[in-house]
Amino acid sequence: MLKRLFFKLLPIQVLIIAMGSINSIVDGAIAGRFIDAASVGVVGLHYTFVNVIDAVGAILLGGSSILCGKYMGRGELEKTNGLFSLNLSISFIVGSVLTAVSLLIPRPLARMLGASPDLESALVSYIRGYGFGIVPLIMSKQIAMFLQLERKSRIGYAGVAAMILSNIVLDVVFVSLLDMGTFGIAFATSIGNWLYLLIMLPYYFTRKAQLSFSFSSIDFSQTWPLLKTGFPGAALIFYLAMRSLCLNIILLKYAGNDGLSAQGAFGMVCGLIVALCLGIGAVVRMMSSVLEGEGDREGIRAVMRTALTKAMLMCLVLAVLLVLLSGPIASVFFSDRDSNVYALTRQLFIIYSMCLPFILLIQVFNNYLQALGHHLIVNILSFLDGFLSMVGPSLLLAPSLGALGVWLSHPIGMFLILVVILVYACIYNRHFPSSFDDWLFLRPDFGVSEDDQLEISALCKDDAISASIRVQSFCERHLLPPRICYYAALSTEEMVMNVINHGFSADSRSHQVIVRAVFSDEGLLLRIKDDCIPFDPKERYVQLAEDLYGKNIGIRMVMRLTDDITYQNLLGLNVLTIRFRSESPSLLV
Repeated sequence: MLKRLFFKLLPIQVLIIAMGSINSIVDGAIAGRFIDAASVGVVGLHYTFVNVIDAVGAILLGGSSILCGKYMGRGELEKTNGLFSLNLSISFIVGSVLTAVSLLIPRPLARMLGASPDLESALVSYIRGYGFGIVPLIMSKQIAMFLQLERKSRIGYAGVAAMILSNIVLDVVFVSLLDMGTFGIAFATSIGNWLYLLIMLPYYFTRKAQLSFSFSSIDFSQTWPLLKTGFPGAALIFYLAMRSLCLNIILLKYAGNDGLSAQGAFGMVCGLIVALCLGIGAVVRMMSSVLEGEGDREGIRAVMRTALTKAMLMCLVLAVLLVLLSGPIASVFFSDRDSNVYALTRQLFIIYSMCLPFILLIQVFNNYLQALGHHLIVNILSFLDGFLSMVGPSLLLAPSLGALGVWLSHPIGMFLILVVILVYACIYNRHFPSSFDDWLFLRPDFGVSEDDQLEISALCKDDAISASIRVQSFCERHLLPPRICYYAALSTEEMVMNVINHGFSADSRSHQVIVRAVFSDEGLLLRIKDDCIPFDPKERYVQLAEDLYGKNIGIRMVMRLTDDITYQNLLGLNVLTIRFRSESPSLLV
């Protein structure tokens, strides 16, 4: 189930990350073909500012993803809703400030981005046009993440499709027909961003939404945890922006406008290519934070195995495709295949493709360590990955090798970062990592011991009966009171059978139920997960309160047998948590 969930979550995460790059690719292609080659460099220069915007949004996105995952894993739904309202409030305020900067002081900003005198005016126009869409750009990424938590990713897909289509059409209209230049290219992107937001936002004004915005529910106490938790991932994007600025300066000095334009074209496409690696890392972060909240060591193992095997295979296929398509991609921006700028661009794509598997490894461990709270090493890795590992080698190699020296800094930097991760693993484990668990960086006391937990998969009615017997045996082995042993077994059979009878037949897809029993000093915790359509037994129980007693006897009985029961739809899974406390008085049916 976790493997399937991993790849269900991946597409929207890739789209969230690739959104800015998709817009830049469209803008760059239109600029190169309808304006001039230098305009591609203008879009490339502005991409540094796009990275700054993404860095600000990533603080909120990363922090909210991790904290929401932990809160939902613990069943703390009120905190999740407070964080939702806080996130959207900060997103709007920060987006408004960045919009004001873009519209009021674009010329100083253009100079900060490294524009030469002949490119400054074009960049100023682009900054102004882009500024109108910063607020929806930041907010839409946040809402897309929350929609994913509520299993509403299709709304996000519709928004992305509308945004891309409108950007392409309006780019052609504004530039080719209305001759609006770089301002028109950027303004088309802004309109697409607003369209994306307006398609997703209405969901949160419906009763179906689990989360809702209100000023009274804003939990300001979570501001510092949100910023602290999200900063490492955001710092990486900020460092990338600073790296881009430094590399642009180095390329202008040692490779001229051709080197800058090649880097600009690569930067636009790179965001789309690396989105797969970053998306896989984001899924690892999201799922690991939930599983960490649940104390599920085996679940974390399954997520990391999936990321390092099947997801790695996807990355290798992408690397091969990038080599094969390096020429056609370069020609999208520079149609003259005999030009120096075309050769430099293709050369960069080929070198970068060899780094993709190593980029994935770095992103998986960086996001995983962030989810587990290893803030120091994550900040170190972010600085190395985002800035020093490339700028350092570029400064050394560019004077003698020109643009090639900058291109070669990619594999050199990846190697240095992987060495740092290995050193940290040795320090954390106090020995050279020799097993898969050594790479999980989990505390020895994390979760519960193997003897104190039981996990069962159910695919049919016979499995429900078998799960009931195994849960009862598990309880008896831990010397729980007979009442708990019997009630836990009965609840397991009733709820699993209910999912199989009603959830499995709701559509044509195959489904699975996972039962996890955990023993502690407080008693027994049962967590029942399934990947069927959303169904809240507690809500159904309330609806049945005035019905005849003969209906839905199973749900009624379980509600009266348990000491505490909570439901949430988490990452597209129905999660029912049932608690039986050892010291609780007997409950009567």
